[in-house]
Amino acid sequence: MESTLSTIYGLLLRGAAVAAAGLALACSGGGQRRAAEVGFWFETRAFTVSPDVVARLEGPVTNADQTRIEQIANAEIHRAFAGLRIAITTRRDAMWRVHVLETLPVRFAQQLPNAGESVALGPFGGSGTVDFNVACQKAIAFAPAGTMRPGIVDAVGRGIGRTAVHEFMHLMLGARAADNRTDEQSYEFHSADRAAHYYGELHWTSTWPAWQQRFGR
Repeated sequence: MESTLSTIYGLLLRGAAVAAAGLALACSGGGQRRAAEVGFWFETRAFTVSPDVVARLEGPVTNADQTRIEQIANAEIHRAFAGLRIAITTRRDAMWRVHVLETLPVRFAQQLPNAGESVALGPFGGSGTVDFNVACQKAIAFAPAGTMRPGIVDAVGRGIGRTAVHEFMHLMLGARAADNRTDEQSYEFHSADRAAHYYGELHWTSTWPAWQQRFGR
């Protein structure tokens, strides 16, 4: 509990500093609307994956695989936010941040790690995480018959990028970002445990008006 409170307190202090800096920039710019910066990064370039993933890929995740996964994940985030005043950066002090970890801890009453999770702090921003191993396992589990290693690697990148987008949704829209439980082709869908998250094409549904209202050009 003390560790959790310390983490939240640290996020509040960081968010307050970022919010103050953002307000100063807006005032100095004569009220001009600036792009909102979000931070997205991979915590390491040497993730260790489970033996099952290694067996299915017929080898460990290589440096070339990692580069490809990062490229596709970033492309997915850019695609989701296209047309909005949102700048995707690697800034770890951005007001809204999502980073990729090797694996997320299993919380109380959970049986398996989440694909992603986040802590939203309202006007102070917030932080989220994505589980690399879960993305690998789900990309393999939902791979269409005959999918080769390159196709699975690409699906891992898509899954990570789309999970990050979903967490950004909760961080940046707050209460307006209700999960969708009917359209599996949507970014708002409540679970990453579906084939479309890795191999389909996703689109915005109920939250798009809120995105446009807050971050539209």
